[in-house]
Amino acid sequence: MSLEADNWTRALVYGLGISGKAAARLLRSTGVEVVGVDRRAAEELNLGHLADDPGVELHLGREPEAIPGGVDAVVVSPGVPPGQPLLKAARLAGLPVLAEVELASWYLSGPIVGITGSNGKSTTTALTGELLRASGFDVEVCGNIGLPLSACVEGEAGRIFVTELSSFQLEGVDRLRPRAASLLNLADDHLDWHRGQEAYFKAKAAIFRNQTAKDSAVLNADDPRVASLDVEAQRRLFSRTTSVEDGCYLDGDTVVEVAPGEPPKALFSWDDLALEGEHNLENAMAAALLSRAMGADGSAFPAALALFQGLPHRVEEVAGRAGVTWVDDSKATNFAATLRSLEGYPENSVHLILGGRNKGGDAAVLTEVAIRKVKRAYLVGEAAEELANVLADVVPCEMTGDLSRAVEAAARGAVEGDVVLLSPGCASFDQYRSFNERGDHFQDLVEALNG
Repeated sequence: MSLEADNWTRALVYGLGISGKAAARLLRSTGVEVVGVDRRAAEELNLGHLADDPGVELHLGREPEAIPGGVDAVVVSPGVPPGQPLLKAARLAGLPVLAEVELASWYLSGPIVGITGSNGKSTTTALTGELLRASGFDVEVCGNIGLPLSACVEGEAGRIFVTELSSFQLEGVDRLRPRAASLLNLADDHLDWHRGQEAYFKAKAAIFRNQTAKDSAVLNADDPRVASLDVEAQRRLFSRTTSVEDGCYLDGDTVVEVAPGEPPKALFSWDDLALEGEHNLENAMAAALLSRAMGADGSAFPAALALFQGLPHRVEEVAGRAGVTWVDDSKATNFAATLRSLEGYPENSVHLILGGRNKGGDAAVLTEVAIRKVKRAYLVGEAAEELANVLADVVPCEMTGDLSRAVEAAARGAVEGDVVLLSPGCASFDQYRSFNERGDHFQDLVEALNG
């Protein structure tokens, strides 16, 4: 079966969330009939005109027992587990099973900049978009950051599609080829989904699979697993700790770009960043190299970095109360992200709200930093008992169960100069539909505290 959608008459779209609906609309715009599958009920999905389209056949509330007839291919939304019986049956039948971003990439009229990593990919994607816009380019910031790539197909030709790519999406790519791509870092994450570290890392590395020597691969020189990757594209490294031969590194307070046969070029200074933290310096370095690969001269970088205030629910200061700072880091859904957030605060100052649904990570990575930074931990969600078993010997822990009780307890315990940090290190799906909903609830609770 050809992977060219022009040869399809009927395609199954599994998962009718934001990305799945965008993929279905794209397929319908090309004349392909759609079979939409989602285990959720119609009232949960807001299907709009897809619900009334005679070219769309819907299977909602449960998964069909067999592949509906006449299907030429299956398009999978991020968030749909790869082991679903219907997907296994499609593969056994020899049908193409591909990600929504793969489908969308066939129809784009401009180059893709792809960004992945265990942590920092949303911030780096947004930063790259800002640097390119400030440099005069027409940009769509899309992908896993919120706007599906399929929703960006219509529009002016020549746009640059700055695309956040998750490991879920990268498992389903076949020919997607970013002009510039970056793997920011690797940490244990989604191991429950990918059934192990090796499969997870392999999915991340797929971002470089189709690149050629004409493309750019931006790699973190400070992460040995990333730096050692063998890629066909031009390797450009970024480092916060050491010099590199091709890429950029921190020299004093200045990020300097170097390339063989070229004089060094100052890109920006650390002081230019509105965002705090060493991890955000790394994100800015990656964004700068990706933007340079697309033709930006770098002159607009300092001003653009100074204006960028960060993303919602990522180390977002939401309030101060009686000298206590409240911070929403709901987007920290693995322990490596929590670790990075903790590093930015003074010793013995943090009241940490931690927990949710563990994705296979080892909370023991937190212990060394927690001893120094955390005054007290408030444990919530499915992982609370597991986290207590790991952390109770190193920091005082309180089993609060849910976010409301955690906020109440932290409000009682925190004193002037302390920080209350929601940085769960876990997914939200045991108690919320998304990290956004969890972060919004936290902010509402803090606002209620302040009257």
